[in-house]
Amino acid sequence: MAAKSFHLQVIELPVKHVKESVQWYTEMFGLGFCFPYNEGDDEAWLNLNGMGFGLIRTDELPRLDFITTKGERKPFFTFQVDNIQELHEDMIRRGVEVREMVYKKGGGYSFQFFDPSGNHLGIWGGWPKEDEVE
Repeated sequence: MAAKSFHLQVIELPVKHVKESVQWYTEMFGLGFCFPYNEGDDEAWLNLNGMGFGLIRTDELPRLDFITTKGERKPFFTFQVDNIQELHEDMIRRGVEVREMVYKKGGGYSFQFFDPSGNHLGIWGGWPKEDEVE
């Protein structure tokens, strides 16, 4: 029997310092908590539109990216936002290591970034609107 109501509900992201990561993710993306976080906890759970986004302290950070057959480095996780252009500019202003904005015909805008623990992640602006299709 196939799974019913199959969807992604939890992401557990390995981080070096939970407190620093909590501050970064809450300030950068405006995320709130799923339940209370206390300084010193080994994990914090942020609410990502109803999905649990765990920041989990670890001593060993695994790679969260891969190299395509074309030699491109890609992240495992990409988040969607409605204001990709403004967010990209804001992250650059804040000194975040971000990659160049990319437009893929029919796929829209995206860019990649690195969080304080060095996790390689992506941002996508959603499917292009009719006036954005080139």
